[in-house]
Amino acid sequence: MPPAPAAPRRPLSLFGVQIRIHVSWVIVALFIAWSLASGSLPMLFAGLPAGSYWSMAGIIVIGLAASIVLHELAHALVGRAMGISVDRITLFLFGGVAELHEEPKRPGGELAMAIAGPAFSAVFSLVLAAAAGAVGQTGAPTEVVMALGYLATLNLVLAAFNMAPAFPLDGGRVLRALLWMSTHDLMKATRIAVRTSEVLALLLMAAGLTAAFTVEAAGGLWWIMIGLFLHGAARGALRESEARQMFAGHAIAEVMAPSIETVPAAYTLDRFVDERLMASRHGLYPVMDGETWLGIVKPEDILRTPREAWKTTTMGEICTPAAATPVAGLLDDASLVMDRMRTQQVQRMPVVHRGSVVGIVTLQDLMGSLELWRRFRPKPL
Repeated sequence: MPPAPAAPRRPLSLFGVQIRIHVSWVIVALFIAWSLASGSLPMLFAGLPAGSYWSMAGIIVIGLAASIVLHELAHALVGRAMGISVDRITLFLFGGVAELHEEPKRPGGELAMAIAGPAFSAVFSLVLAAAAGAVGQTGAPTEVVMALGYLATLNLVLAAFNMAPAFPLDGGRVLRALLWMSTHDLMKATRIAVRTSEVLALLLMAAGLTAAFTVEAAGGLWWIMIGLFLHGAARGALRESEARQMFAGHAIAEVMAPSIETVPAAYTLDRFVDERLMASRHGLYPVMDGETWLGIVKPEDILRTPREAWKTTTMGEICTPAAATPVAGLLDDASLVMDRMRTQQVQRMPVVHRGSVVGIVTLQDLMGSLELWRRFRPKPL
């Protein structure tokens, strides 16, 4: 028998929004803690023991992570109120992001969502400053009071930085919303906002390069990295908007691969590998019991089964059940399917109609269609 699957871990969530921590955030958090404990805090608060600086750094890093999550949660909750689904917040190298399933339908919704995060950070800064004063009156350790005060300042910086008119930062989204109101054209507004972001990113990189050779190498390199991130993020956001524009209103049936290779549930794993896998090399195989679709098997599912069990284990025994498989409906909007695939982090998705698998859609095929559209579309004004 194949090994029993491990029980899935329940993800951290707030108000139904999943919180995900990318490994890059862990790395940068350790760097921030080291930088604070060994540099910034001793300069600001001289004369304390070394352990006090590390304690303060730990409080600040944890508080900063919470501040970023709450900032993004403000976006998510306002987005939900506007009818935009936001199911996940990810902490990563340069902060956090609330992952939208779709573009806002109206410029007013975009404006409200964009302002929500910086507004929360500004208010939270005042709350933290008040908390630092109140805690100081209780005789709490000095490290706690100083850390809260430092966090209050960081939240103001977070609000100000995010209001820079660099798409897809909050300020860039505010700019796009205002341009959208003016032009009544979302794509035109997006392109202008992206161009503005690219100019700001280039200015940041130029300033960072200058600083790296004249003032401080580490600080200059940090600004260069931020500039590179903003430039890449802006271009990525433009590509996503273009993809949504292209696929919106088109059923997934128009872009799916209609021919898909299925496999009988009774096939043993060794028979499937010998007779089918090496000849076809697909990334996903629907498993069938006669005319009934049971689920799917990926090549990596087979590799997770010990080789000595391949002769006795069947495809039906290791398949991911149909009920647990992310699928697209034949008439689903292609832009929403693409967003769902990205959100669920799947490269391939069966297309199902009336309980039967009728095709497969892959992100690679969708991106190929998008690239073809870019090459042959009329040039935007």
